[in-house]
Amino acid sequence: MKIDYCIVGLGNPGSRYHNTRHNIGFIVIDKLAEYFKIESFELENNYLYAPCEYKDKQLVLMKPLTYMNASGIAVKEFFEKYEVNLENILIIYDDVSLPYGVIRLRPFGSDGGHNGIKSIIYEMQTEEIPRLRVGIENPEEIVKVKTEKGDDLADYVLSSFTNKEYNDLDKVINESNKAVLSFIDEGLEIAMNKHNKNVLGENNTN
Repeated sequence: MKIDYCIVGLGNPGSRYHNTRHNIGFIVIDKLAEYFKIESFELENNYLYAPCEYKDKQLVLMKPLTYMNASGIAVKEFFEKYEVNLENILIIYDDVSLPYGVIRLRPFGSDGGHNGIKSIIYEMQTEEIPRLRVGIENPEEIVKVKTEKGDDLADYVLSSFTNKEYNDLDKVINESNKAVLSFIDEGLEIAMNKHNKNVLGENNTN
């Protein structure tokens, strides 16, 4: 099967992680599935996937089931099974170094301390993989979680959104979806110019 684009959202499977900050990649994928009127995902060995057609392009939405730290296993498995150009794979994931509300497309880069993208870079043996980083940083909440549970940032990223964050989540997810569609329709550079910003209306971060 020839695939023109593969859109991968990172997260952890299971109800325990549902609607946590670390699963924002899954949340974006699920919203895209609604947009494309996809009713269900199919199960492969290490991932869920949903094929669809978009403007004469063959598109697949994918969610690894390997847990975040082994995301690269699922991405490599998909890449080796189907014909898809590496530059047409887009990885969507949370970034604790970006303020909540900021989204940022990039054509390549290091893992930035994110274990999911670290695994993908390791398995694919390249940093030149397009990605959409979705900011989840909330300094007040980070301090609160560290005070309650210690200095491990994992406790923060695996925690649920605050009520205010949840109220703004649709704006973040909708803009992320627009960025994905722009990536497919117009290419990465134009999509970056249009959508690298603070979705919640503060200073543009492009």
